[in-house]
Amino acid sequence: RTATSLRERLSPDAWQVITEMAERLAYEVEGDDSVLSAAELTLQELASFAGLAQENMNRAAGWRFLDIGRRTERAINTTRFTRQFAYDEAGDEDLDILLTLVDCQITYRSRYLLAPILAPVRDLAVLDGYNPRSVAFQVTTLNEHIAALPSLKEHGLIEKPQRLAVAMQAMLATAEAEKLEVKTLFALEQDLLSLAEAIGQHYFPHGPNASRPEKLTGLA
Repeated sequence: RTATSLRERLSPDAWQVITEMAERLAYEVEGDDSVLSAAELTLQELASFAGLAQENMNRAAGWRFLDIGRRTERAINTTRFTRQFAYDEAGDEDLDILLTLVDCQITYRSRYLLAPILAPVRDLAVLDGYNPRSVAFQVTTLNEHIAALPSLKEHGLIEKPQRLAVAMQAMLATAEAEKLEVKTLFALEQDLLSLAEAIGQHYFPHGPNASRPEKLTGLA
């Protein structure tokens, strides 16, 4: 529905991916194998659409907000997956599932000639700033986007979204995988949710009592 309302802003290739995906999802499938196959094909189409958006979309504020949403969602999901599958007593199978979910099987195998071990898996999924699937990588990118957006207040003080993002980046930069407990991961997940809410309230105020920005220059 959203794509239809924005049809004139989508390239022919992007529109083709969306229509094919919609047609595929309209078919009823039965059985685990059929559901899995349909899900994998849909993921491939979503990856194609994401690639087209990354290659073709102008790098204005709209693109930054699109990427902020994507990075925030990935960071929250990765933190949640790590908390659920890399808990303190996690076994090989649990850690192997986490590596698959965060698409880090090849990276882990090339780096460690061992079966999955808790601390290295946590480090790769959460703290590795060079891993494009890690939480730390998402938070660093979020900081870059938020810093590039214009300040909406005249007082010159650091605004709430940037304050939260900077604090998370500092925490992740100084954390140690061996001490990354489940309660720490839960707190990180809550901080990410708070950041998402702060970005929405700050840049997209709504309701009769919403605080309006003092300036909007640079957001167009």
